Amino acid sequence: MTARDERTRTELPAPAPKQTAGPAVSARFDEAILRLARLIGRQIAREEFERRHGKRAKGAAGVTKGAKSSSQSG
Repeated sequence: MTARDERTRTELPAPAPKQTAGPAVSARFDEAILRLARLIGRQIAREEFERRHGKRAKGAAGVTKGAKSSSQSG
């Protein structure tokens, strides 16, 4: 036997019959998808902003904190 003959054959099940949802369900589904897309987009924007500006913002925050503590102690 060859390696090809030894493979297990996989059979795909038949697709389920199409069922249409009512307009209320469809509208709620659309709202949920849009909400999820907005959340994902905001997360991507946050990560991109941090990637571009995070190092400068973190560095500036560290300098600001150091300046405040030295001015308060003196």
